[in-house]
Amino acid sequence: MEEPNTSGKPVAFEVWVSLFIGVYFFYVLLWLTPESVFKSKLFSPIYTPWLFCGLNQSWSLFSPLIRELNYYPSAIITFEDGSKVLWEPPLMDNLNLLERFQREKFRKWSIDSLPWDRFKDYWVDFARYVGRQYYNPDNKPVSISLNVRWIEIPKPSEHFLRQAELPARTKFNTNFCYRYTKEDFQ
Repeated sequence: MEEPNTSGKPVAFEVWVSLFIGVYFFYVLLWLTPESVFKSKLFSPIYTPWLFCGLNQSWSLFSPLIRELNYYPSAIITFEDGSKVLWEPPLMDNLNLLERFQREKFRKWSIDSLPWDRFKDYWVDFARYVGRQYYNPDNKPVSISLNVRWIEIPKPSEHFLRQAELPARTKFNTNFCYRYTKEDFQ
């Protein structure tokens, strides 16, 4: 059995663990503060490991803001010959129960992350990913635009609608445009 430290000096391991816990709690509290330049500067050095460890919990899970928009992202890919193709993530309304289960993570990523400026660092990677899906050496993709189709959801107190009765997403914003280079397809 190891004898307790009676010298009055803390053991190095205990100091490191205490320091780690203190830094962790500091960043958890920082994560919960409103967005600001100060928060971004303090968070930027550890943001990648923070996301990697899955510590980016959105506390709105327990009391979410009710969405006022019905939206989904889409992309338009333009080819050398001028033709275009529309890319859309899986729309849950068009899938059966098994397909919904299989594609839920992709849907969540495409709705909650892809179209928003906060995740714009990933837009170039997304453009390359979609471009490689549609790559044809005889008619290569030239450009892509990331778009959001949306419509306001009527307030339930004014006009209650079931999900299947929501109005079509007829409004359209372009968030990002990318012109492909030959290196994107290597």
